[in-house]
Amino acid sequence: MKNSAKLLLEFSIVLGLITLILTYLVSTLSGRVAPFIPIISEMPFSEPEESIFSTGLGISLFGTLIVIQVFYRLLKPLAENLGEFYVKGNEISRIVATIGSICGIITVSFNWKEFPVLHGVTAFTLFTTYLICATFNYDLMRKSGYEHKIRKYAIMSGWFFYVMMAVFSVLDNLEMLDEKDDFFHRMDNPPDVNTERSIYLNMTALCEWSMVFSFYLSLGTYRNFLRNESI
Repeated sequence: MKNSAKLLLEFSIVLGLITLILTYLVSTLSGRVAPFIPIISEMPFSEPEESIFSTGLGISLFGTLIVIQVFYRLLKPLAENLGEFYVKGNEISRIVATIGSICGIITVSFNWKEFPVLHGVTAFTLFTTYLICATFNYDLMRKSGYEHKIRKYAIMSGWFFYVMMAVFSVLDNLEMLDEKDDFFHRMDNPPDVNTERSIYLNMTALCEWSMVFSFYLSLGTYRNFLRNESI
């Protein structure tokens, strides 16, 4: 089907955004989650938000997983023109991005409350691999004549919010160490509407949301690149 890769990308982006917003509305309006501002992973702890979150984002991430294979195919001739480093880099990027997408599907399928370690490790892998691969792909395309300012600033923003999310998360955990004598207290005790939310926790959540939206903005810049491409 003509434009199927582009349509799949658009579908995955729209579905992902709608899922996040719908999960936020359902979880906060029910009074279970603090409206300002929840960690994304603390929202899907009960029904129906758990099913909305896991199903919507799972399908969205699977769509992205398929699009990654199309990216690899399209970037291959560009990489060959730039030399062996980019050829190998494109191959590695495909593998790494595929692993990241699979980890993302695991992340949304196993929630923070019941599977804290698995959820945390796979979420970290998803965020990290996406940023690394997005940065490599941007550099490859820029050197091939496909400069895109929005993509550039979206990736820069993604890295900024990723680092700041990590910083605020560490500060929040250090505060937990002072209060609970346990650096990993937050991991084993996800916040809810009754949790006293420190500025560090709020800033961690705000950076996470900002990072995720920068991801979707970056992905959206590939729409024209995928035009007339089939899966």
